[in-house]
Amino acid sequence: MSDFALDEVDRGILFALQRDARNTTIDEIPSNVEVAASTVRNRISNLEEAGVIKG
Repeated sequence: MSDFALDEVDRGILFALQRDARNTTIDEIPSNVEVAASTVRNRISNLEEAGVIKG
């Protein structure tokens, strides 16, 4: 994993996935981190590309 700076949005996404990744949908996460669903999709993609998470 390369150096990847996590901000509050990334941490919120990771927290939601860590709690229950199998039963959490991308449409549920934005209400927890207060961003658009498209932002969540992009952030998850960035986290995967950086090796922070595996999809």
